[in-house]
Amino acid sequence: MKWRSRLRMTIDSWLNKGLIKKLATVFVATLAIFFVLGVIIMLGFPNLIPYAHGLDGNPLWQLYYYFADPGNQMSIGDNASDSVSYTQRWVGLIFSSLGSILLSGILISTITNGFEHMTNRWRSGLSYYKLRDHVVIIGSDQMVYGLVSQLCETSTDYIVVMTSADVDQIRNSLWALCKSSADKKRIIVNYGHRDSEVHLKKINVAYAKAVYILGNTSEFDNIESYHDSLNVECLNLIAKIRREMAMVDRLPCHVLFDYKTTYHVFQHSDPSENITSYIDFHPFNFYDLWARKVFVAGANKEDGVEYKPLDYIPITSPESDRYVHLIIIGMSKMGQAMALQAAHIAHFPNYKRRKTKITIIDCNAKVEMNEFKQKCGELFKLSHSTYIDADAWLRAEECWAEGDEKINVDRFKHEYHIADEYRHLISDDNDPDFIDVEWEFINGYDHNPIVQRLLSSYVADEKAIVTVAVCLNITHISLRSAMNLPKAYYEKMIPVLVQQRKTSSIVSTLNGSNAKDRSKLTYKNLYPFGKVTSCYDLQLSSSYEICKRVNYVYANSSPDEAPLTEIKDDVADKQWEMLAISKRWSNIFVASSIPTKLRSLGIKWSVGAPCHIEAIDDKLCAMHAEVEHNRWNVEELLLGYRPTYEDEDKDIDVNKEKKGLYKKRFIHYDIRPYDGLKPTEKGVAPCFYDYVIVRSLPLIMNSHKSENKS
Repeated sequence: MKWRSRLRMTIDSWLNKGLIKKLATVFVATLAIFFVLGVIIMLGFPNLIPYAHGLDGNPLWQLYYYFADPGNQMSIGDNASDSVSYTQRWVGLIFSSLGSILLSGILISTITNGFEHMTNRWRSGLSYYKLRDHVVIIGSDQMVYGLVSQLCETSTDYIVVMTSADVDQIRNSLWALCKSSADKKRIIVNYGHRDSEVHLKKINVAYAKAVYILGNTSEFDNIESYHDSLNVECLNLIAKIRREMAMVDRLPCHVLFDYKTTYHVFQHSDPSENITSYIDFHPFNFYDLWARKVFVAGANKEDGVEYKPLDYIPITSPESDRYVHLIIIGMSKMGQAMALQAAHIAHFPNYKRRKTKITIIDCNAKVEMNEFKQKCGELFKLSHSTYIDADAWLRAEECWAEGDEKINVDRFKHEYHIADEYRHLISDDNDPDFIDVEWEFINGYDHNPIVQRLLSSYVADEKAIVTVAVCLNITHISLRSAMNLPKAYYEKMIPVLVQQRKTSSIVSTLNGSNAKDRSKLTYKNLYPFGKVTSCYDLQLSSSYEICKRVNYVYANSSPDEAPLTEIKDDVADKQWEMLAISKRWSNIFVASSIPTKLRSLGIKWSVGAPCHIEAIDDKLCAMHAEVEHNRWNVEELLLGYRPTYEDEDKDIDVNKEKKGLYKKRFIHYDIRPYDGLKPTEKGVAPCFYDYVIVRSLPLIMNSHKSENKS
């Protein structure tokens, strides 16, 4: 490398040092130049030192006067008669000029530029701080705004947002949400890449109180195809940093997964011990969170929206002819999440008379149905489902001429029942599909006349408890579909959920949410949901109080012991910490179903509110134990388990100890109709735990005195 290039590199490196290093370098260089030149002149040419009028002292101080103040050149000599040589004036000029350059020029500009550089670094997010017990948000996905707002309301911790996007823009957007200057001061936005160990160390992530790994984009904003992989890589790096620092406690990390497949994998399988030993792992998904907010929490607190439950007319009797009917328009990711959440919680005591029905309408329903069935694995091999080709039906009607043979509607319908490999599980020939949720897929646009006729027939059924969820990704099309349902949906005040991505202003205006008198409004039954910025709910997604209590009941109940009379929170916390992630999700699903269970018992309760339940009698416990087993069947199937084939069934019947071996292969012996459950090798009825969870609802809920802690 040439000396000129090396010199340029040195200068560039120096110019990018911190302010203190710059000042020290300039100061040392200035003194060195002054003293070297001064000593040379003092020792070699003392007669050349110009003496200023009225200034005494040694020659070095005389030189300093010219160096520090160029105006002292006017004072050379006592008066006009003094003899001042031409050379002396040049020496004064040189020192004055050097002083102007080094002190007034370089030193002052270094200080000014240093402060400007510090400002630019802060604006660019390159100013990092050694914080502890702070909350770290990695990525600038749009849900970051709602998350930061909640954190500002619920804690006083510093919040560090690390992003590879425009730092200044994101900071200004976050500040616009702040209600006080104190909140602004504790929001720090840093630049960094989530797959960079260096950047993660700079934000002191190892010492954080909690971490939220979001990524930088969402589905609607040029989503990274590698989004989930980068988030997992970030999780690995955080675990590595903490492992190298030999940190013992587990850091809560909430990781966003955009793709349902990836999310599903992490719902039923733990990461490696290299991660779980140092990280308390909490995967979440945008669509799943919204489905839980609507159907479980029943509220979007950020926008002040309260949603009706699926069973807004409670089903409390096994003799009831009422049934829940959820109609989903648009088989998008949101539509699928809403359908699956309903399948998890919509289980009722009259399942032998009427099953929960989920209808999905989409212009590409056949393809989407097959893909959906593939994702859900074994669930649809045990469920009753129907496919209706409304487009083909409409074409047939359009081609029909008077006098032709009457159209056979059955040509456009196809029904699917239990797969042959599971028929040995059936104990009731009248109900071969023992799953208590049935499915219907309609191929066609919602404005198809056939679809409109079907929609009219659904709302005309007096036994149906209907809810409509319009899950179309494009906001104005979603709104159009919601506003063009058959008139009976508005007249009967059927809840119509409308997905709105950015803002719910139009829907809020139409439904008159802030109006004093809504009685004359046509669209007062519309409910907005799905807004990107108000997705994350700290209380719903990060609190596991009830889930821990459910797990405690399972872990500490035995048919040989008396029923539990108390729940020890410290023990519940430790047992939860040791739990595999699939078991955690199993308890989360049980907790999510509790509001529905309570309504079926005739008890009203809102998530987060105090609750008091009287003891449940044995008859009700036995009845709802069946319902709980039906719910559990769906849960296990969606978590990836399947029932036993006939030869496997016989193998376990001979040796019940093999049940555990099959379970490790995600083959579960107890996925079967309630009436077909068989005792364990110890003689314990599998339905015991279904019974226990219902019997323990008062214990679980009466301990839940206030809103879940985040």
